[in-house]
Amino acid sequence: MGRIVYAEECLLSYLESLAQSDAYTVGLILGQVSTENTDYVIHLARTPPPASKDVIEETLIGSTTSLHQESPVQFIKSIKDVPSSWVADHAKHVTRMLPGGMWVLGIFIVGPDDCLNNNDSTQRLRSIVTAIHQNLEFDQYLYGNNPYDNIVLAFNSITKRFSCKSFEANGSGPLKNADVKFQSKITKWYQLDTHVDFDQMYPIIKDQESESLKKQLQNILKDISSKIESSIVVLEGESMALDDPIEILGEKKKKDRKESKNNDTNFNNRVLQAIIYIPSRTNFCASIKLQGQLISRTFVHQSSTFGEAASAIKHDIMRSMASRLEMHADSLIEEENGLPEDNITLHEPPRRVLVALPKSRITLSDYLFPGEGPQEALISLQELLDLEVQESCVQKDFELQANPAEFYSQNEIVTEPTEQNKYSDNNSLFLYISGLIVALSILVVSILIHYFY
Repeated sequence: MGRIVYAEECLLSYLESLAQSDAYTVGLILGQVSTENTDYVIHLARTPPPASKDVIEETLIGSTTSLHQESPVQFIKSIKDVPSSWVADHAKHVTRMLPGGMWVLGIFIVGPDDCLNNNDSTQRLRSIVTAIHQNLEFDQYLYGNNPYDNIVLAFNSITKRFSCKSFEANGSGPLKNADVKFQSKITKWYQLDTHVDFDQMYPIIKDQESESLKKQLQNILKDISSKIESSIVVLEGESMALDDPIEILGEKKKKDRKESKNNDTNFNNRVLQAIIYIPSRTNFCASIKLQGQLISRTFVHQSSTFGEAASAIKHDIMRSMASRLEMHADSLIEEENGLPEDNITLHEPPRRVLVALPKSRITLSDYLFPGEGPQEALISLQELLDLEVQESCVQKDFELQANPAEFYSQNEIVTEPTEQNKYSDNNSLFLYISGLIVALSILVVSILIHYFY
C-alpha cells in the first residue's frame, strides 16, 4: 500500500494559483509523517526563483528589494533548469522555521506537463530531493531529514490534474504511488509546550583553546543533544508507553473539564503541558557556561503516539538551539579563533519569534538578531514560505532579549579578587540564556554568549 497524503483544500487552490502555461514552479512540501504510511501536509512553500545563474545562499535570504530590483527574476522554462542546490538551500532555511516533529516531506512541481510520467523529468526531480537530503544531513542537530519516504507532487497547469509518487529518503529505490487527499475537514493537532532549564559549565581544556567559536558551540550542541536524547518526557504529569496514542490524554482532559458550546473547537486545538527530565575536568584554561531557560512549542497530529510526541519535543529543542547558534556564528564578521583579547566579550544570538499559519494554530519560527523587528520576519516569511501576513500576526514577544546589564552585574560578583586568585590561570567563556516570564504566563528566552578571563 502506498503512502496517503492528507492536505487541506486551500493548498490545492494555492497550486492552481501558481500555474503558468509556459513555465515551471518548484517548492517544498512541509508537514508531519506517521509511522502508518501517512503524511499530514501543513504548508506548501514556493521556492523563490533564482535571480541569476550564479545563485548564492545570501541572495535566497536577502531582502525582497535586492532580489526583485537588482536582478530580474528568471522564470524556469524546463525542469532541467531547476538548480538543485538552490532548492536544497531553501529547504535548510525553511527547516529552521519548522517546529520539532515537522519536516520537509518532499517537493512539488507545477508545470504544463505530467512530470511524473516522463522518465527524464522524474530523474531530475529525484536528484533535487537527493540534494535536499544531503544538505540537511550535514547538520545533524537540525533533525532536518524526514525519516520515511519522500514525496513528489506534480500539478499539471494545463489539465489541472495532479499526481504523487514516493521513494526512499536518500533518493534511491523504486517510485511508489501515493494518494493525495485534499480535504475540507481540518486535521486535529495537539500543541505541546515545555521548557528546559540550563545551568551548565563547559570547561575548555588547553588543547581546545585555539578552536573557533563555531567549533566550541558545536561541542556544546553535542553535549546538549546527548542529554536531551537520554531524557524522559512526561505529558500532563503522566509517563506513557511509547506506542500509547496521544488521544488518550486528550480524551481524559476533555472529560475533566466542563462541557461548553465551543467544546469541539477547543478540543481541536488541545494544549498539552510536557515536562522533560534530563538525567569535569579539573585541568582547563577556559569554560563555557550555559544558563537559563529554553522554551519549546511543537505540534503532533491526532493519531500520534506518545513516542512521536516525545521525539518532536526533543527535536524542537535541538533544532531551535542549533539554528540560533549556527546563525550567530555565521553572522560574525570575522571567525573568532581562540580566546578573546578582552576580559568580557558579549555575543547575542538571535531570538525566536512565532507566526501562525493561515487558518491554523500551527506556528512556524523565525529568528531575529538584536535591533531587528517583525518587519524582518515578514521578509523571511514571504521569501522562504511564500506567506503574506500582517506584522500583528508575528508573536514577537514569545522570546525577549536578555538584559546585558544584568549579566555584567552578576559578573562583578564572580570576578571578586578571591575568585581571581582562584582562577588566575583560567579563562571563562559564558553562554548565558536568560529566561523570563511576562504577562499571560508566557515563558521567554534569549541567549547571550560571554567570554571571561
